[in-house]
Amino acid sequence: MRRFFAALLLVSTYSLAQSNLRAIPANLLIPQPPPSAPLADWTGSATRAINSIPLPGATLRGWEYTSSAPNAPVILFFNGNGMTVDRSDALYRSISALGGDLWVYDYRGIGFSSGSPDVMTFRQDALRIYDAVSAARPGRPIIVYGFSLGTAMASYVASQRKVSGIILAGTIASATEEFPVYTHAHGLSAEMAAVLIPAPDSIEAFNEVGNVARSTAPLLMLHGEADTLVPISQGREVFAASSSTQKKFVSLPGVVHNQTPVTPQSIGAVAEFLASFQPAH
Repeated sequence: MRRFFAALLLVSTYSLAQSNLRAIPANLLIPQPPPSAPLADWTGSATRAINSIPLPGATLRGWEYTSSAPNAPVILFFNGNGMTVDRSDALYRSISALGGDLWVYDYRGIGFSSGSPDVMTFRQDALRIYDAVSAARPGRPIIVYGFSLGTAMASYVASQRKVSGIILAGTIASATEEFPVYTHAHGLSAEMAAVLIPAPDSIEAFNEVGNVARSTAPLLMLHGEADTLVPISQGREVFAASSSTQKKFVSLPGVVHNQTPVTPQSIGAVAEFLASFQPAH
């Protein structure tokens, strides 16, 4: 991430000198160089199968974690910025163990996946993942679960497809609200951050208030009260925008951003949420 923040510093310094605002595209948020993982580590096990989706210009690679529950709901997990599937195995296993078949893929150009990373294309890939999983598991409830950057992907899928449920952890409300917080949290002064504004693609990519407002699916939101990277006020704003009649906001005392999906309280809330999708015996 150091190169990314160095670039932001250069951009903001130049902008201050020119007395102009600088529009920041969504792709500037992608770590440079993008994190990668050796394909030799892309392996299966008794409870984890390898999966891939060939797409124009890329192959998405990831894993499917099979729950012991018959006809369990399918959870599509969308990673946070900089996450790769090979480094997050414990998280995926803990979620699947709650009673769902979890599917997760690295974003294109990240981890095991090939191609060039691009945030707007990530969104289209998210729809392709949903369509592929829906075809592979017809009739099963599909729940989208996003963390941090992944909340933009999960909420976008929910706005474009009929999902059975939505789980969002550390949710961004909008690029306009998040950019000043994000840059300040990573060392930019208020003066420097003031000249940075989101470009149109950033505004579109992170319009999670608008995305969630377009879905009536049951919603679970998790947010740390000590989150300084994405303040909890943004999560509450997204929650208020949902028109779902089945929604719950779980506030996590003392929890910072990267801890959001892994705390016992979060795991318990997800378990309760998934239980409502289990087939009757």
